[in-house]
Amino acid sequence: MKKLLFLLLGLVALTMVSCKDTSGNYVANLLTYTQMENAFSDCLSLATETAVEYLCPEDELDYALGYGFYNYENHNYRITLPASARTIVDSLTAHGQAALIDSMVLHINRAAEASGNAIGNAFSTARGNLSYTNHQALVSTSNTSALTNYFKTQCGNQIKQSLLTPVQMKLNEKGVTADWNQILSVYYTYNPQPVSIDLNGHVTEKIVDGIFAEMAKAEKLIRTDATWQLTESLELVFGN
Repeated sequence: MKKLLFLLLGLVALTMVSCKDTSGNYVANLLTYTQMENAFSDCLSLATETAVEYLCPEDELDYALGYGFYNYENHNYRITLPASARTIVDSLTAHGQAALIDSMVLHINRAAEASGNAIGNAFSTARGNLSYTNHQALVSTSNTSALTNYFKTQCGNQIKQSLLTPVQMKLNEKGVTADWNQILSVYYTYNPQPVSIDLNGHVTEKIVDGIFAEMAKAEKLIRTDATWQLTESLELVFGN
């Protein structure tokens, strides 16, 4: 009888300790892998949609409101020419041809903004292939962008590779390729030394980095703000 009593008291004490655990580990231990993975998928999906909406607006009115790679957050995501093109930029600026650079930069960002559908598809495909090995850690962590960071580490290169072709198509469509050829033509009149720059790779990388950066911000809101927990899975896993 005494053994049973001690056992019951021990269970009660253990329960009290567990309920006082504010780290999130206790909640994570009660969730199934399926429940957590459903929430992870919903979180990444909503974060991607939010990032694409902010950086790849479909309506030109949104440009005036400050959305898009070119304008969003005080030009924080504006895609410029790569550092390897610094000599070209400096040369044209010195010869009064900076307007050619400015025009190309605008067209680069318009191409990025027009890539929204391709970006959404690439991230969706990668998300569908993503597997998890640290479910509880991704739930209980204090890092509010842990899931986005994990997604980028696991699938960032894959996403970039899948976007190279559609981004190149948009660069052509928005006149970037023609801009670049004109700039090189002017540059070579002053500097005959040939240059080789992977413009498409640079733009694609900046697009992917920008989307992940905005996803991290959205993930923080999903984890900490109940109004962003729009599905049952999100509310179950990340709700307080």
